[in-house]
Amino acid sequence: MIPAIYVRVSTEKQSYDQQLDPCINFAKFKGFNEWRIYKEVQSSGKERKVFREMLKNTREGMHNCIIVFKIDRAWRSTREFVMDFDNLMNQGINIFSVTEGLDPTTVMGKGMLHMIVVFAEIEKETISQNTKERLQALKNMGTKLGRPKGSPDKNKRNPRNYYGNKNRSNKGGVKNRAK
Repeated sequence: MIPAIYVRVSTEKQSYDQQLDPCINFAKFKGFNEWRIYKEVQSSGKERKVFREMLKNTREGMHNCIIVFKIDRAWRSTREFVMDFDNLMNQGINIFSVTEGLDPTTVMGKGMLHMIVVFAEIEKETISQNTKERLQALKNMGTKLGRPKGSPDKNKRNPRNYYGNKNRSNKGGVKNRAK
């Protein structure tokens, strides 16, 4: 198997060279004689088809590792990276980041990975806490959250499908049959 090298630039005016040359040098340093390069021109906020293709090919066994210049060139968030990293590591696939020193085959690289996981968890908890605080602040200012009571529901639904509906006749998932 050969490694995948993924490089991404945001616009056509940018060059891949700043990312590609260090990634190729890293692959050579690790003893690889060949690799497949995945190049993409896409801003990080859009769907990245080349990145998804590279991940699919890697998961299907075409590549034994992924080499990137920086984590943020490939993954949009630390949380997304940690989820992909965990899945790929379980398949025996390593991810290397040239500039950030992420090399799971070394002690320092493993340490970096643990730090990234910790920061991803902090990021997730901070977002959750901030959201709860903002909602509470809105409530404290008198803002009513959710759909106003009595507002018409444009989508007609069977009232038996609502949880907590005391008049529902389908309790416990048992179908009522006429006798």
